[in-house]
Amino acid sequence: MTKLFTLIPFLLWAVAWMLGGYLIAHQVFRLRRERLIVGLSLGLVLQLWASNLMAYLLPVPYSFWVGALLVLAFGLAVAWKSLRGWRSLFTFSIPQALVLLFLFYVFFSIGRGLDIFDDFQNIPTTSIMAAGDIPPHFPFDPALRFGYHYLLLLFSAQLMRLGDLFPWTSMDMARAFVMALLILLAYVFTRRMTRSRMAGYFGAFIVTFAGGARWLLLLLPTVLAQKISASITLMGSGIPTAPNLAQALISPWVIEGGGPMAFPFAYANGINPPASMSLGGVGVIGTLILLLLIMLFRRLRDLPSGIVLTAVLAAYALTGEYTFLIVYPSIGLVLFFEWIRARRIVFPRSFLPTLGVGSASLAFALVQGGVLTEIVRGKFFPSAETESFHTFNFAFSAPSMVSGHLGFMSLLNPYQLTAALVETGPVLLVLPLLFIWGWKMFRARQWWEAGVAVSAALSIFSLFVKYTGTAGASANTRLLATLVLPPTLYAVPLVWTWLQRRGEAWKLSALTVGLASAFGALVFFGVQLLAIQKPVLPLFINEMDVRMENRHWNQLPRDAMVFDPDPRRVVTVFGRGTDAMTSWTPKPEWNALMGNPDPYALQAAGFDYVYYGVEYWEWLSPAAQAKLEDVCVKVVDEVQGIRSPEDYRKDFRRLLDITACQ
Repeated sequence: MTKLFTLIPFLLWAVAWMLGGYLIAHQVFRLRRERLIVGLSLGLVLQLWASNLMAYLLPVPYSFWVGALLVLAFGLAVAWKSLRGWRSLFTFSIPQALVLLFLFYVFFSIGRGLDIFDDFQNIPTTSIMAAGDIPPHFPFDPALRFGYHYLLLLFSAQLMRLGDLFPWTSMDMARAFVMALLILLAYVFTRRMTRSRMAGYFGAFIVTFAGGARWLLLLLPTVLAQKISASITLMGSGIPTAPNLAQALISPWVIEGGGPMAFPFAYANGINPPASMSLGGVGVIGTLILLLLIMLFRRLRDLPSGIVLTAVLAAYALTGEYTFLIVYPSIGLVLFFEWIRARRIVFPRSFLPTLGVGSASLAFALVQGGVLTEIVRGKFFPSAETESFHTFNFAFSAPSMVSGHLGFMSLLNPYQLTAALVETGPVLLVLPLLFIWGWKMFRARQWWEAGVAVSAALSIFSLFVKYTGTAGASANTRLLATLVLPPTLYAVPLVWTWLQRRGEAWKLSALTVGLASAFGALVFFGVQLLAIQKPVLPLFINEMDVRMENRHWNQLPRDAMVFDPDPRRVVTVFGRGTDAMTSWTPKPEWNALMGNPDPYALQAAGFDYVYYGVEYWEWLSPAAQAKLEDVCVKVVDEVQGIRSPEDYRKDFRRLLDITACQ
């Protein structure tokens, strides 16, 4: 019964923003056949954006409820007159709804069986956000503001808090729901542009699975493959995979939490991974918002549509700072071309709505939280009470691409250039068609879509710029996002139209290239499906931690800090930050406390509680164990379990209160 009473409010919350988004899609943007998927996508993005702003004013979960109700209220306000014909208003494609549910089930089930990528940071961050820390601080140093693209994590936090879910379950649900929406949105977008249902299916397929094609290196002559390998210095997860690229191409990809069967390294990608493998903290929500903006900016015609698009574009800033910021020079360059064409400097009347939406959304982006807000805070308020986790430094370099696995690849080196091209994938072949489409949109004064094409061209300049901040060298791959993402979204619509007057040879060639771009993802998808049959907990959580979380999550004092030999575990279990790391590296003082957990020293360092298991207890010396049994230490709770079927010694998790140790 307790679960039922939790579920009913949760469903009402979800229905509120879904219905609000549906009404907005119907009335503000005059959609009919597309309004279900567009409406659900709009409702999700708008309520996330509103909830984020409300978190500045209201505690969680009230901010989540107000965000959803604001979307519903706006939808009812704009569609009030249409509600008289409610029977026709609420007719939508039942097959689309069923496909949405099926896709959600598939990707949620896959997520439950995988623990890869950013779960080290995303599950703890979800936990503290659900507990009320929005915008979030760095989970492993509460003194630092965590400037991160946290929009998907906010959705995960909402599911956790309102649905009474574990953070890893809510994270899988959030990724899966957004993934399902993106696939169907790609379908309706492609069908709109081509007026072909078959093209829509292909469009959804390519957006889901197209990516780089590293596996093409396997087809090269051995001598050439060895020369390419000798020129490459592996990076990130490529380092533990193999000593060199040639060996890595025939090896399993060495990553944590990869499921019951290893992924082959040859089908992975460090520049242009497929959407189906977007299992990190951003997921595909940025792609979903970009596609929404492409579809809806043409319908920017009045104040309600301007308000909605302002909110959607501002939300886009919480999914990636570079992809948001490049919008402005791209549209600015389009305007500059218009001045050249018109031979005078004047703002066309049709440009003013786009200018208004862009200006308003930028103003929100600078204060709403996330990376851009932290950049502004650091520049204008350097003496703020707390500091930002991330630093942002850039340097010019010779033209090169950066792969999260293959490292820096100079475009002036023919061997590295070859590796860079296959890593980026065949989607680059769509760029000429995208630029032609951008020119057509420019002539039609569709400024936003023209700007999307220009953003792909501007990404070429990122080849000469390298990021050197705390996010690491692999963050340079984000600078190539607008080089590969727009042509991926437009690939099927533009190629399908272009092929209509071409012969069978061209059509067969295009199909082959499309399958080549998706082949690696399809291999991975087959491996991903195996994970459905074996759901797992996060690598740093076991069933005893689950029981402890059920009892104590968000129950400790708001400012309490808990010491744990595994910092990611304690933040997840209790929803409270811990002071353990700087830039993902353990602090020296934390290391010292690890070896000598004196409760008086821990209390002096700011810790109020201690959480540990039998492994840590047995690792400590008898003297250190005695200190944790001092008279000032109070046992708050303890759960027990068995280490393994082969080891019948009792395991445990113990929570201690050390606030009296002063």
